[in-house]
Amino acid sequence: MKASNRDNIRGHHIRMARAGLDLSIRQLAEISSVNKATIVRLEAGVAVRESTMDSVIRELEERGVVFLHSAEFNDVAVVIKPCSRGY
Repeated sequence: MKASNRDNIRGHHIRMARAGLDLSIRQLAEISSVNKATIVRLEAGVAVRESTMDSVIRELEERGVVFLHSAEFNDVAVVIKPCSRGY
C-alpha cells in the first residue's frame, strides 16, 4: 500500500476517518472551517469543491489519519496513527 492520491478518497473514507478519531460531524466542520451540511453531503457521496475536500483531508491528516491506496483492492484504507485519539 502507498499513500493515497486525494482523488481516490471518497465520502465513506472521510466518515471512517472521522469515526476513527471520535469526531462528530460538527467538530469536523469546525476544525476544517466547512459548513456542517457540507460535511453531511460529502460523507453521503455528493461532490464538493476540491478546496473543501482538501481542507477536510488536511485536518484529518494533521490529527493522525493516513489514507493508503491498495492497488490489490483498488480502494483506500483509512489508518489512524497510534495515540492520535489521545489514549
